Amino acid sequence: MTNGGPAIHREWWFTQLTLFIWAWMLVGPALEDRWLTQLLLQLLLLNAVLTTLKVNPEWAMARGITIGLWLVALAGSLISFAPVPDGWERWARGAETLSMLPLLALLAAGILRFVYRSRRLTVDGVFATVAVYLLVAIIFAQLYLLLIAANPQSFDLMVPAAERAPRLLQVDMIYYSLITQCSVGYGDVLPMSDTARMLAVIQAVVGQFYMAVVVAIFVGMYATQRRD
Repeated sequence: MTNGGPAIHREWWFTQLTLFIWAWMLVGPALEDRWLTQLLLQLLLLNAVLTTLKVNPEWAMARGITIGLWLVALAGSLISFAPVPDGWERWARGAETLSMLPLLALLAAGILRFVYRSRRLTVDGVFATVAVYLLVAIIFAQLYLLLIAANPQSFDLMVPAAERAPRLLQVDMIYYSLITQCSVGYGDVLPMSDTARMLAVIQAVVGQFYMAVVVAIFVGMYATQRRD
């Protein structure tokens, strides 16, 4: 009975995480208050951290690093809302963005580790790979935001980056990141700087390579299950 219990809960760990990410992507742009957007983002990160650590109980050092990076991101988010000088607020936002990059990378690695280790094709395994795909898109979106912070002319947007609210700029970059990763390219957001163009090319290659690898892994798992 104890052996069956965890398996039932595990079946939905990454399903709920993927649904949470989709909900955040859909609800976030409609929220007027910036603090609500940040609250949802931090809840998403906490959900991803707890879920990833739950399926990787043997992570020792990585566990402390993951929690530490999330705490830095949370602290940066809280400081940016506090009545502090503008310089401090910029530093807080920078710390939040920079800590999110390795945090999201660690989470993606931990989730993929769970998928490879399970060796069986399950619904939760499929949603785990979808969650990683979305996390990779968020990583690139954060990189694009850093480029815009360094040079607002890095992208040609419908509304110039300097005139765009931070929460809406984040929505723009997540949108651009996902359509680039899917190799759709509607043309309404264009990379203008050389760095932005090369980063978009790298993301397009990563997106296509990821899909090919995931399909190959799932075919292998399905073949193994059929043999068993």
